Amino acid sequence: MPDTTKKMILKQLNQHIRRAFSNSAMHYEVLASMQYEIGRELVKTLDWNEACETILDIGMGTGKLTNRMSHLCPGSKIVGVDFADGMVQEAKRKYETFTVVQGNAEALPFCDQSYNAVVSNLAYQWIKDLPVAFVEARRVLKKQGMFCATLFGQKTLLELFETLEQCSGAEKKDLPLERLPDENDVRTALSKAGFKNFTVRSEITKTHFDDLTSLLQWLKLIGANQLNRQKYFIGPRRLASAAQHYEKNHSGRWGIVASFEVIWIKATF
Repeated sequence: MPDTTKKMILKQLNQHIRRAFSNSAMHYEVLASMQYEIGRELVKTLDWNEACETILDIGMGTGKLTNRMSHLCPGSKIVGVDFADGMVQEAKRKYETFTVVQGNAEALPFCDQSYNAVVSNLAYQWIKDLPVAFVEARRVLKKQGMFCATLFGQKTLLELFETLEQCSGAEKKDLPLERLPDENDVRTALSKAGFKNFTVRSEITKTHFDDLTSLLQWLKLIGANQLNRQKYFIGPRRLASAAQHYEKNHSGRWGIVASFEVIWIKATF
């Protein structure tokens, strides 16, 4: 495939994802409590004595976590960047404690060695080319700077994938979100990006939804089901069958269980 064609496809994909997350910006705050709690733990990994002078938050969303960092270190210069118009506008509307910039993690609009710390919470799983994005994160870091990030891993929503496979006959490659990276993908991307010292670990966190419909509605509202919808469709009969299967095999005390694999990154170069 010619490079020009590849660039055109990637551009169209980025535009599609941007629209999805822009349209969900107003719902994002209400439905993102899990993301925020993970983000709270993420910022605790920073050495605030060393890293609070200049901080970049990549994939800030509506800016809630970025705002928290501005209060933890009020004398610092903090910049939040997101590529979705809706997220950027919502962050500008809600907060004045940090600078808001629209930009792509694969081509950050900042000078080399601009930041003491680069932080990203649950954003890199949407990026097609992790090595390129990590190169950009390293490029804008100052020497001895710290890169701290989380992203959802491949085991995320494993119950949903199992249910859809069983009830719809779909192959794994055609299921939504299946392109999420695993730990080895992340380690390889960090190495290719030039990070010399890094730790990568993962953990599974579980949450509950009332039923399968609630889970799918949540994914739709945060824009996460947009990535592969042209390849996969679930009709009402299959949805009913899937809901029964999910409830029978993956239920807990508070409803159906959904797993989220969180990959944690801490890196320097």
